[in-house]
Amino acid sequence: MQIRSVLMAVAVLVFGMAGSVLAKDWDKVVTLNAGGDTKEVTINRDISAVRLVWESGTVSIQTVVVRQGAEKTPYTVAGRLEDKAPKEVRLPAKSQVTGLRISDGGRGTYAVYVK
Repeated sequence: MQIRSVLMAVAVLVFGMAGSVLAKDWDKVVTLNAGGDTKEVTINRDISAVRLVWESGTVSIQTVVVRQGAEKTPYTVAGRLEDKAPKEVRLPAKSQVTGLRISDGGRGTYAVYVK
């Protein structure tokens, strides 16, 4: 029984380290307050994904529009952000993104990460 406990502890440690390594791939861009007008976020770099992470209160995300110069690509999220359950928008390929336009609702805060 003791060996099993040791193996479980090692597995938890390995997965925890892997999660922290993966988190390093993401760069925090901004923290936003939900509700009100649509949010404009400047990016100006190559990215492959956007991650929206709940920080407090109630936050729902309707859409994320990815801007590449004059080109706009909308991604429907239509979901509520919750603790430990971020929403991700994956782009078809890594590309130069000039900004994001995020439609949200609620009375909370959330962070925007890119990689």
